[in-house]
Amino acid sequence: MAMRTADFRVSGKVQGVFFRAFVRNTAQDLRIVGWVKNEPSGDVVGTAQGPEDALTKFKEALHQGPPQAHVSGVQFSNESALERPQYQGFEKVKNHRAGA
Repeated sequence: MAMRTADFRVSGKVQGVFFRAFVRNTAQDLRIVGWVKNEPSGDVVGTAQGPEDALTKFKEALHQGPPQAHVSGVQFSNESALERPQYQGFEKVKNHRAGA
């Protein structure tokens, strides 16, 4: 099964609406690993890694978000094939740290 990795950035009304929890739960349901965090800009960013078909479903879910969210844009970058995942699970990173 082909493994893929992709970084993502979601913009719109995506903070304060349980978007990170939605992303984590969706990732866990699809057996995607990686992380997600809020950015000071108001965007939500992260990295997702997993089987190509699961990653496709995950990417589709980011365009929807939870009911309280209003997604105005989703960008993917650094997408590539992956031999094996670099993460053990999927984490919500609580705080943005400058330079992190």
